[in-house]
Order: sequence, then structure tokens, then C-alpha cells
Amino acid sequence: MCDNGTPHPLGPPLLDSLLKLGLLTGLLAVDAVRAEQPSSVEQVRAELDRQLQEMVKSPPAEVRLLFAGLDPSGFRLVEVHFTLDGKPLEVPSVEKLGAPGPHVLTTLQVEDGPHTLVSNVVYMDASWNLFSPTSGLLWNMTSTLNFQTQRGLRVDVKATSVLVPEAKDPRQKVKLSHDVTAEMIAKLEDSMPPEPLPERAPVPDAGVAIAPVPTTPEPTKTPSTPEPPPATTAQPQKAKLLVRATVLRKPVAATLSVRGATSQKVALKRGAKTPTPVEVTPGEYTVDVIAPGFLAQTRRVVLSGGNAQPLEFTLVRAPKKKLVKEKNDRLELLKPLRFPQGKEAPLPGGNVLLEQLVDTLVRSPIQRIRIEGHTDNQEGDESARKQLSEARAKTVAELLVQAGVDPARIETTGLADTRPKAPNITPRGRELNRRVELVILER
Repeated sequence: MCDNGTPHPLGPPLLDSLLKLGLLTGLLAVDAVRAEQPSSVEQVRAELDRQLQEMVKSPPAEVRLLFAGLDPSGFRLVEVHFTLDGKPLEVPSVEKLGAPGPHVLTTLQVEDGPHTLVSNVVYMDASWNLFSPTSGLLWNMTSTLNFQTQRGLRVDVKATSVLVPEAKDPRQKVKLSHDVTAEMIAKLEDSMPPEPLPERAPVPDAGVAIAPVPTTPEPTKTPSTPEPPPATTAQPQKAKLLVRATVLRKPVAATLSVRGATSQKVALKRGAKTPTPVEVTPGEYTVDVIAPGFLAQTRRVVLSGGNAQPLEFTLVRAPKKKLVKEKNDRLELLKPLRFPQGKEAPLPGGNVLLEQLVDTLVRSPIQRIRIEGHTDNQEGDESARKQLSEARAKTVAELLVQAGVDPARIETTGLADTRPKAPNITPRGRELNRRVELVILER
């Protein structure tokens, strides 16, 4: 308030800040006058730094998930699923998310460190144009994102469905991407004054002499047990992999690629007597091993701090004849998997093909594939054929996941008998139609 009773034009918040600044400046001036005790200056400065740090409160780390979809007049949102660190997230309905504009799905507090988000979005053509090349298509997109969080920061993760008009294949016209930004959520609290500092001798005004104040000597203190030093914050423990690549139980030379919260490549030595240690930050990782003359392999591991996890690759020699071939936007199976009539699992003997398929996915830049299941026209009614074709695609996907392939790289669909490879009028033709095909979605 001013002297005449009216509110001060600067307002209470600004006055509080000015008073604090004046208090801190005055304390520094005291130490400048007392030059005969230079050590006290450092003490005051250290105390001021401590109190200023206490004025800044760091709230827990936050993650805010946003979603931006496609134009609902051309594409209809069918399904959305989001999983953070393996736990499904509750999000608004597809009716709400299908409307134009970015949507905030959820905001939640998380622990500091690495996190993994898996986003799954399904669209269908909403144009209802029977002559459109995308008529009846479903875009089932899955994308995985690894990111870090820190106390006092909010990480915004935006999942965006992107239209790719120049894509030659209609099935690749829609993609899913992630964008990550962060902002500070810690705020300076100016409502509470800092703690009072230890009392100091008054500063004399100019031209005024102050007599020294006699002091009473402190009593002699008896020696006591020294106080233990303050506990330091424990550093996060590293995780460790103990890796071996063997052929007939003999270690071979290979290149190891570790991808996740941290990424690195490690050379495995031929004839190594002990496993090769690899230290990483705790989290989820994909580990690939490539050795000349052998089929590449991959594994997915989750590592926790302070633990050493063994990981062994038993390599298989690469055959002279390749059974998997990249052609245009597809992976051709030169020796297709065979399915009994009415069954979702392939006949035995397909392991060699699956091993080569894993080798192709590890060595090539392919990021995502779609497995399409097919039936002949005599495997039940229309609904049963649709379900059976989907089950065949999912069965092959599960076999690849069991071999170590990241499930985020695979999507599945069932096409029943709508795309026969051969006439269904002969047993041989129906056998050829009971199959799966693999489409390259992203490189």
C-alpha cells in the first residue's frame, strides 16, 4: 500500500520479488564489508545457492500423448491402441479421435528413465467408391517409439497418421509416425521467502563509529565422534549382457548390434573362452548377430540394472540356395509354407524357410511387413474362410516373434479366398491357394 492508503502500482507479487532481491543484495554487502573474514563470503554464497535451489520445485516427470488423424471424409478410423511400457493406455473412443484436429489422449506421471510406446492405428477407405484402388483396404499400422523422461520435464509424444499420395502401392499410402518434444514444468515458487540466514554483525552506516562488542569465549568442547559424510545419490546401475555366438559349441567371430535406449556394435571374437560382456542402460533391446557364412539371428531382451543376463546364439550355416527373395514390394517365398485344409498352422518342415526369413529381416533395411493369409474356396463358409485366413497370418507372425523379431514390425490380415493363386477346381490348385504372402510396408 502507498502512504495515502491506495494499492501500490507495482502489485504484491512484484513487491515480494523485489524484497527478496533486496534481502539477498544486503547480505552480500555485509560480506563485502567484512573483508577480514574472506571465508564467510563463500559460506554466504553457498547458503544463497542452496536456498535458491530450494525455491525451484521439480515435479515428477510427465508424458502427454497426442494423436492427429487423417481427414475423416476420406479415411475412417476403425481402431486405436496405445501401450506404454507394456501397459495398455485408456484413450477416448474412435468416434472422438476420428474428428479433425490433434487430440490429447492422456497425461500421466512416469518414472525418470527410458520408456517404450507402441501405437497401433487402423484406418479404412471411407470414400465408398467401388472403382477406387483403395476400396475395401484396411491400413493396420503399428509403430514403436523409445524415449527418455526426466524429473521436471513434460515429454509430448504426438502420433500422427500421414498420407503419402505419391506411393505407388495403395497399401502404402498411409503411414504412422511419432514426434517428440519436451518442455520444463518446474516453476519458481515466489510465494515463500527463503529461510533466514545466520545472524551477522550490523553493517555500520557511513560516518558512524560502533564500538566493538566484547565476546565471551566459547567453552572448550570435548572430542566427539565425527559425523558421517552426507549420503550421496546412488547412480543408476548399468545392465549387462553376456553374449556368445557358437557353431557346434565353438565360439565364432560375429558382429553384434544392440539397439534400444542406447545403441552400440560389438565384435565377438572367434574362440573366445568367456562370453563377451556388453554394458547398456536398463531397458528393452533388440540384439542382432551377423556372421559371414551363417544365417543372421535376432533376439528381444528386457534388462534391469545390476543384473548380468546371458545371451547365446547358436548359428546355422547359410544354404547355397536362398528361399526368400525381395521383389518389388514383396518378400517371395520360393518354397512356400504349406497348410492342411481347414488348419491354421503350417505343415512341419517350414523351419528352414522361417530361419531364412529372419535372416532377411535382420540384414535388409526393411522396417515393417504385412503377412496376408489366404484360403481355398472349400474351407467353410465366407465367415469361416475369413477367420481361418487371419489365423494363418497370425500363426506365422507368432513364429517370427518367437524367433526374436520385434512384433511392432509385423502386421497381419486375412483375405480368405478373394485372391486365388491358382484355380480351385483341382486339389493341387486348392493347395497352392492355402498360403501366406508377405508385403513390405516400410524400408
